[in-house]
Amino acid sequence: MGMKKITLGLLAGLMLGMSATAGATELKGWVREAVDYPQHQGLQYFFDRLKVTTGGKYTGKVLCCNEIGEQKEVLPKFQKGEVDIALFTSSAFEKDVTEMRILSLPFLFRDPEQMMHSLNGEVGRDLKVMMEKEGYIALGWYDGGARSFYSRNKLLPYASDFKGVKIRLPNRKDLIAMAQALGAETSTLSFDKVPAALKSGDIDVAENDLVSYYTSEHYKVAPYYTFSYHLVSPIAMVVSKQLWTKLSDKEKSEFQQAATESAAHAAKLRAATDAEFKAKLEKAGVKFSPFRGSATTIALMKDAYAPVAASPSATALMVKIMTGK
Repeated sequence: MGMKKITLGLLAGLMLGMSATAGATELKGWVREAVDYPQHQGLQYFFDRLKVTTGGKYTGKVLCCNEIGEQKEVLPKFQKGEVDIALFTSSAFEKDVTEMRILSLPFLFRDPEQMMHSLNGEVGRDLKVMMEKEGYIALGWYDGGARSFYSRNKLLPYASDFKGVKIRLPNRKDLIAMAQALGAETSTLSFDKVPAALKSGDIDVAENDLVSYYTSEHYKVAPYYTFSYHLVSPIAMVVSKQLWTKLSDKEKSEFQQAATESAAHAAKLRAATDAEFKAKLEKAGVKFSPFRGSATTIALMKDAYAPVAASPSATALMVKIMTGK
């Protein structure tokens, strides 16, 4: 008798689970990075948690990389509701939310920790309000990685150390202005030619995030890495307006909970990844140094910042970020 009840209970549970899965709504999520990146794993974690918080009502599929296009091609699909959840860099919103342009400025943030502190605080709340006015519903923020300088022959802990050195940079006006403010010469040499140029001395310095520095093996010809964090990249998790307006208040709370847990999970993965690669690089003989010239560089770049921080709202955000609000 007891066994019969247990068996019937198990069967009922299985049927209930099958019913919930069969009736689940599968959402489309997009991230530009492949599965081994914290952002991708964070988005998958969001869908895993969402399935739990909604009792199986919502599940999700992660699309990545160029599967449905690059960010500029995915954005209009997202705006039409063809993509439900996306992880976009701040550049995706700059046309509609001009204040977002400040997030791409060199030396805006001291380091990734300060960026996340700002975005999880008053600055992030202000940006969410600005974004929502333009139809973008932000559920949370991710750390998209930080870029720093590496050199062939010395560490670069002070702004004065850059005078006269030749730096390879992406072809961006703000980064070129940064290098020029430091008194450096600039090169926009293609990325694949960087190792040979470092080895020959045609360039002295390049820049990238720690993982790319390792996987590209640039450390073999430029074994001095200075943590300048001159670019720290925020990523916004956004939900389509079409989906958001259909959700009940309870479901919105469940989505927000899953997003908050996802951002925390991705942050842990990012920290672990950076620590792992730093340890590998130290073992390979790379020397590290913090950069102590941020304040000097910001003062030198005042003219370069001015056009981006032209509006009072953008200026207010910059002040909050740089004063640690």
